Amino acid sequence: MALTLRALLAASALASTIGSAEAETLRMLTWGGYAPEELIQKFEAENPDIDVEVTLSNNEEMIAKLRATGGTGYDLAQPSHDRIFAAQKEYRIYKPLDLSKIDTASMTPNLLEGVKENATIDGEVYAVPHQWGTSGVMANMKETEGVTGFGDLCDEKYKGRTSMRLRRTILLGTAFSMGMNPFEPLRRQGRLPGHARQGHREADRLQADHQDLLDRR
Repeated sequence: MALTLRALLAASALASTIGSAEAETLRMLTWGGYAPEELIQKFEAENPDIDVEVTLSNNEEMIAKLRATGGTGYDLAQPSHDRIFAAQKEYRIYKPLDLSKIDTASMTPNLLEGVKENATIDGEVYAVPHQWGTSGVMANMKETEGVTGFGDLCDEKYKGRTSMRLRRTILLGTAFSMGMNPFEPLRRQGRLPGHARQGHREADRLQADHQDLLDRR
């Protein structure tokens, strides 16, 4: 199956697997909500000779499924971009992408470069961005005051009154909110991975943007 799908109709990362399924079927391994029915119907209307089959999964299951089949059975997979490099180095379950067949001009440039940098092995690119999202803070304003960001989760007065999804995004957001650059220690040691190098380069801008948002409240 040619890697078109209009760059997934012009938009996790998008990776090509080792073995293609039948030519008339585009088989996708993705997360729930990443390939909505409306998008699939639009693609099938534009490509009436191709049927789309979607298998819902997550990072761990994607790796397990592709390991079990030697990377075959699917045409496209959508793991998180920072879960591609190690899996590919160890299991060889993806194929490099031919960027000339993907409309990368429709992608946000800094996201494209960040994913490419983080998913390039031996000069071959194994992923491009497809979806991105944000993590936010919700507060009951009747029970709190002055909550403006992740840093407030560490406020002693809210001890025992907060709940969070303890993931990298939350920890990074909390560090930036407290005026720290979480990439700096690794940078000093020369140990920054690709996506973190880009994150470090943009850290000052992100902190300035964050302060600007607070100033506008």
